[in-house]
Amino acid sequence: MRRVVHMLAVALPLACLVAVSAAQEKTGGNPEAAKVKNPVATSPESVAAGETIYMRRCRGCHAKDGGGGPPKEAGERPASNLSDGTWDFGSTDGELFHTIRNGVGPKFIMEAWDDRLSETDTWNVVNFLRTLEKK
Repeated sequence: MRRVVHMLAVALPLACLVAVSAAQEKTGGNPEAAKVKNPVATSPESVAAGETIYMRRCRGCHAKDGGGGPPKEAGERPASNLSDGTWDFGSTDGELFHTIRNGVGPKFIMEAWDDRLSETDTWNVVNFLRTLEKK
């Protein structure tokens, strides 16, 4: 009995991690993240702060103009085009925030930035991304 409990204690969290990671790789929105509202008002200051972070942290994969780029490794999908108005992982501010903070698993073709950006910095990047969308 003790062995079964130990196996479940190890297997259950691993199964949950795999399920969450697999769900992240699929394109499409995230209904829970879509409910999250951006608490940082779009302002010239917010957009400028977001642009500074984007140019330092994001442009290497997504390009200066947000047009995307080649995959990091052969066989992987290219970095998303952020200027075409088509958002692969959801189009609301909350979904963009979630994708930036949590990355895109399971192989994390886009790494998670939650431990390297504050929430305010992440929202500033979301505000800047909105300026890249072609009208």
